[in-house]
Amino acid sequence: MNIVSTPAASGQGTHERSVQTYIDETPVWADGTTVQSTPLTAMQWRIWTLATAGKFFEGLVVFMTGVALPLIAQEFDITKAQHGIIGAASLFGILIGAIGLGGLSDYFGRKAMFIVEMIIFTIFLCLLVMSSSYIWLVVFLFGLGVALGCDYPRPPIWSFPKAFRAACAGGLCSAPLPSRPLAR
Repeated sequence: MNIVSTPAASGQGTHERSVQTYIDETPVWADGTTVQSTPLTAMQWRIWTLATAGKFFEGLVVFMTGVALPLIAQEFDITKAQHGIIGAASLFGILIGAIGLGGLSDYFGRKAMFIVEMIIFTIFLCLLVMSSSYIWLVVFLFGLGVALGCDYPRPPIWSFPKAFRAACAGGLCSAPLPSRPLAR
C-alpha cells in the first residue's frame, strides 16, 4: 500500500497516511458537520461501470459458448469429449489469466493492465470469429479466457470508500447474470 507523508495537524513533523486513509477520509461540510459517508466520485462510478461491463461480457462469452455449442458441433463435426473441451477452454483460460496476468497490475498499474486486457480480448475475439477448425476454436476461446482472467485479481472496488464496497462488489459479481437471457 502506498504511504504518503503529510504535515501533522499540530504543525510539528510529519505522519504517514496510506492511500486508503485518504479514500476513507470523512468529508466535513462548511458548517463543521460531517457527512455520513464519502459519496462515490464520478470517476469511481465510471470505473465501476466499466468493470461491470467487463463482467457482463465475460458472462456473455461463457454462456454464448454453451448456446452455440450445437452449431459448433455441426460445423466442425466434433465428439462428446471435444464438446467438453470447448466448454472448458474459456474457463481454463480465465484460471491461467488470473494466475499469470493478474499480479502484473502491481508492477505495471491497473490502468495499463486493463488496456492490455482489452487488447488481448479484442484480438482473440476477432480471431475466434474467423476460426476454421476445432483446434483454433479452442485456442481462441482459451485466449479470450486469459484476457477475462486478468480482471479477477485486481477488482476496482478496493479504491472505493468502505461504505460502498459491499454494494459495489455485489453489483460486480452479479453483472454476468443479465447476460444469460441474451445468450438464449
